[in-house]
Amino acid sequence: MANSSCESKSTRSIVVRYVAAQCPALKVNISMTTEIQIQTLKLDQIRIDGGTQPRVAIDEDVVAEYAELYAEGVDLPAVTVFHDGSTYWLADGFHRYWASKRAEREAIAVDVQQGTRRDAILYSVGANASHGLRRTKEDKRKAAAIMLEDEEWSQWSNREIARRCGVDERLIRRTREILTAVKPQLEKNSPRTYKTKHGSVAQMKTGKIGSSSKSKTPRFGKNAYRPKACHSEDGPVPMRAISLPLKNPIQAARSMISIYGDDYMRQVANELNRIFQSQKGLAHDCTTHE
Repeated sequence: MANSSCESKSTRSIVVRYVAAQCPALKVNISMTTEIQIQTLKLDQIRIDGGTQPRVAIDEDVVAEYAELYAEGVDLPAVTVFHDGSTYWLADGFHRYWASKRAEREAIAVDVQQGTRRDAILYSVGANASHGLRRTKEDKRKAAAIMLEDEEWSQWSNREIARRCGVDERLIRRTREILTAVKPQLEKNSPRTYKTKHGSVAQMKTGKIGSSSKSKTPRFGKNAYRPKACHSEDGPVPMRAISLPLKNPIQAARSMISIYGDDYMRQVANELNRIFQSQKGLAHDCTTHE
């Protein structure tokens, strides 16, 4: 029995050392305790679209590295989620989340904290200050901006915001100065709410009031395609407008998956593949007839 216990501890130590060697970004603590209650959640139970990602971009090399470890059976440290009673918001561990997806795992180990989406955001801005993949300067600026653009958190002192974000106070001060300088222009361009003569409430765009429209550049080209609302036999199909990066298909794909879900995007991918195949076949037929 004693030998079995020693063997278990030895095996765990080897795994931890292996993770520490292969993934230095995770900074695994060999003497870590088991005080944190780890649970397991399915990946599709975890929400990643709540503004809880303070990084500017996901590092694909790190995702690939972690995915290899998952595929080899190595259990990386649990990700951190906040549970508001109905939803689990991912606050720390986005690279491990996407690595699990790449490794085709259905579930992941999680450290569940009780709290709202805002609690998750507040936790996330300083989550990688002392552990995990090192943050870039852009990541730190984004974390600072998240705090300073919030109506409540922006009222906190620079020192407190810096402590929460795990950054130098000078960065908070500079970021606040920049945001303060551009705020009047943003407010100028924001829509103004007013009451119509019929008693209803409407919004009026004020950004172009007083500007000349003589040299106005058309927003769309003459022959530009303008998509229209879709209809089915049951009536109008619900539509959702989204913004996607133009030169980063990986980020675009992940954004769509996080918004629409795995099942729907698989259907979209299958439909795109069908369209591409039919276009390829049409092009082949045209070449043959020529």
